[in-house]
Amino acid sequence: MKPRKRKLIVSLVLGLLVAVAGGLYVTHHYQFWPFLPTHVQPDTVQSVNYSPPTLDELTTGTSTKQTVVDSTASSSTNQASTTGQPLDVSFSAVQPGETVYIRTLIDIVSGSGTCSLHMRGPSQKSYDAVAPMQALATNSTCQGFNIPMTSLANGTWTITVTVTDGGRTGSVTTEKVL
Repeated sequence: MKPRKRKLIVSLVLGLLVAVAGGLYVTHHYQFWPFLPTHVQPDTVQSVNYSPPTLDELTTGTSTKQTVVDSTASSSTNQASTTGQPLDVSFSAVQPGETVYIRTLIDIVSGSGTCSLHMRGPSQKSYDAVAPMQALATNSTCQGFNIPMTSLANGTWTITVTVTDGGRTGSVTTEKVL
C-alpha cells in the first residue's frame, strides 16, 4: 500500500473516531438517548398524581365510604341482635409516651357501637373516656384514645376497654407501665 493511501485511511478512521466521540459527548451532555437521565421514565410507566384531589374526587370518595359504612353497619347490627354472642375485643396498641395511644380491634364490622375506656393507676388515680366505633374493611376499631400523660401519673396502670354494639358487649384488660 502506498504511503499516501495509508495516510488517507488513517485520517478517515481518526476522523470517524473523533466524530463518534463528539456525538457521544453531545448525547451524554444533553442527556439524549442512550443516556437518559434516571428521573425520566418511559411513557409506558404511569406516574402518581400528587396534586390535591379535585372536588369531584372528594365527593366520589366520601359517598363511597358512606355507602360501605351504611351497608356494613346495617348488616352487623342485624347480626348482633340475632346472635347475642360477646364481642371479641383486643388491643392493637398501647403506646406510652408524652401522649398515651390506645388502639383496639373488634371482631365485627360496625360503626354504630361505643367504646368505653377505664384506667386505674397508682394511688387509686383513674381516667375514663368514651369513643365511637369505626368500621374497617374486615373488622372495627375504637376511634382511638389519645391521653396526655399530664392527665395520668407514672406507674403501673390497669387499662380496660369495653365495647358495646347493639345487644353485644366485649372487653379487654391489660396492665402497662406508663
